[in-house]
Amino acid sequence: MKKDIIVFLIMFFVLFIVILFLPDSIPIHFNWWGEADIVVHKYFLLAGVIIPYSVYWQFFREKRD
Repeated sequence: MKKDIIVFLIMFFVLFIVILFLPDSIPIHFNWWGEADIVVHKYFLLAGVIIPYSVYWQFFREKRD
């Protein structure tokens, strides 16, 4: 359990460092003509840490019986 929390915090920290170098507004969806129609603040991307952590949880975590 402690290892799982440490892995999550490391992923969160790495993503946070990457986000510091991004512009404040990030387009996340584009319409048919290539114009950004959904723009979010860069810290919204921290919610994305769930995706790599769920991969870790499913495939790389030690199974306990």
